[in-house]
Amino acid sequence: MGVVQVIVSGLIVGGLYAVVATGLSLTWGVMNIVNVSHGAFYMIGSFITYSLYMKLGVNPFLSFLLTLLIIFAVGLVAEKTLIHPVRKSGENVVLITFALAIFLEEVARITWGLIYRTTAPYFKGTIDVFGIILDWQRVGTFCIGILVLIIFNMFLKKTKIGKATRMVEQDEEVAMLLGINVDRIYLITFAIGACLAASAASLLAPLYLIYPSMGWTPLLFSFSIVVLGGMGSMKGTIYAGFLFGVISLLTTYFISSGWVNVIPFTILVLVLLVKPSGLFGREA
Repeated sequence: MGVVQVIVSGLIVGGLYAVVATGLSLTWGVMNIVNVSHGAFYMIGSFITYSLYMKLGVNPFLSFLLTLLIIFAVGLVAEKTLIHPVRKSGENVVLITFALAIFLEEVARITWGLIYRTTAPYFKGTIDVFGIILDWQRVGTFCIGILVLIIFNMFLKKTKIGKATRMVEQDEEVAMLLGINVDRIYLITFAIGACLAASAASLLAPLYLIYPSMGWTPLLFSFSIVVLGGMGSMKGTIYAGFLFGVISLLTTYFISSGWVNVIPFTILVLVLLVKPSGLFGREA
């Protein structure tokens, strides 16, 4: 039953991985940029939730919503002032988002210091499901994470901005001919991508340590998940997120935590050798 419990726990963690990676996949697919600052938005989201919940005593669910609003605003400013002027050059975007990541990390160091922090659980107690013991914190955050993905999917399919975003992703020139404000779509897309990273960070804050350089691992995982799932495939990103979660926890269970960043990426390389477009990507 131990292995089954590890797999279930991996699926729960993988759901949150999927939320983070979906934000990176969105900016990559729509804006055609590699946002190196994606992990930094994850990190800042963790610290904002920590400050609201632990320091100011704000309700955890209200802290979650406020964190998203703050990160959305920061994302808007970052895209307008930093990304937009250099968006036509992929190399410059990588450099400017890397600089933004370092800047946000230094802001976190100055503001919160180098002490490792964590937040109190949002949910307490455990649940027994056919002999599988899970704590409500993981179950609750997983459910909220899935809800975030459902709302995001509905946004893309049902709202006017979401439909315009999908049109820009498919063909920017056609979108412009149809009267879609592409610059505004890019602005909103970048901010939503940052929000998705921050939402997962806020949900995972009680489970992982919070510190200024924590954003690089989620960035690496998100990048790998997007590539594994297939660039341009939102469905592939979500499935790959679950797969990464399960593989990571199985690696820790059967080998050691020291290999948790080795085995998943080894599998990524093997998959890409067989199918370079990723699991759900379209062949060129």
